[in-house]
This record gives sequence, C-alpha cells and structure tokens, in this order.
Amino acid sequence: MTEHPCRALIVRAGLPLVMRHGTSVTTSMVARAAGVPAAAVFTAFPVQAALLEACAAEALRADEAVAAIAAVDLTQPLALRLASAALHLRSYAARALLLADAMPTSRPRRPEPEESDGRVRHEEELASLRSALTALIEPERERLRMPPEHLARVFQSMVLADTPTGPAETLPAEELVSLLLWGALAPP
Repeated sequence: MTEHPCRALIVRAGLPLVMRHGTSVTTSMVARAAGVPAAAVFTAFPVQAALLEACAAEALRADEAVAAIAAVDLTQPLALRLASAALHLRSYAARALLLADAMPTSRPRRPEPEESDGRVRHEEELASLRSALTALIEPERERLRMPPEHLARVFQSMVLADTPTGPAETLPAEELVSLLLWGALAPP
C-alpha cells in the first residue's frame, strides 16, 4: 500500500495543533493548517488515532536536534559546545513534553507489537542524540576521567531531567555544564 502524498504535509501542519489541542483537534483544523481538503486528511488518516500517533512519532524524531548538535563548532571550548548542545536537547525534550501534556492520560491500549515498536524508535532517537553528544565531547577524550560515551549519557540525562513540564525554571545551560565538568563542591 502506498503512502498518501499529503501525509507528511498533514503531519507537519497537524503537530502544533495536536500539541495545543490534544485529542480535541479536528480534521477541519488540520486540513486548514495544511492547506488541503478535509477529505485528504480523512484519506491519509481514516481514524483520529492514526493522526495522533503520526504526530507523536514526528514529535519524538530527534534528527533536527542531532543535526544542530553535529553542527556545533568543535574548535570551541568544551563548555561552550555542551551549553549549545543543552539548548538543542531542551528544545527536543520540550516538544515531546508538550505533546505528552496534550494527550490524554488514559489512551486506549494499542496492540503490544506497535507499542514495542514505538518504544524502540524512541530509544533509537535517544541513542542518536547520545551519539551526537559523544562526537561533540570526543576531541577532549585524553583530558577526561571517563569515556566520552559515558559523559554523553550523563549529560543527556541531566539536561532531559531538567526540562520543565510547566512554568518551572530550569538551570541555565552553563550551570548544568559547570556541574558536569567541575562538580558540585567548591575547591577546598
């Protein structure tokens, strides 16, 4: 079965609406935002759940954040590179959290194989982010007390854990980086 030609356009246009309205988003809202007839939305996504799942998958894609992290200038000091990476990671995490907030807490259960596939895809996205962070840290390998891969995992966890789900304040990226690189204790 071939994919509907407007599917990607519909998902890109529908994602901000789904993040704002959750399951209250209508076909006509998405069609208007995408600039396509409502029939095109129905054809591409016969049920609303399919549109919501496609938007969720799009929100969890990390390719933009990975590309932005990969584009950070490796000649900059490590602290600046990591601060820049933190901003890109937070942007990714904020998008995913906004989507999670918009979706109902008790969604209908999907069959296990699809659910498992979604979890695997999400883990793959997180792994691609860790790989980009590892490449960002790699030039400092000889100066580090731990492998860049491990440091990337710790940094990713710190940044993602500090992404707010509401109006809470986050630590400035520079403070997170300082904590990672120099620790929490002041020198004796």
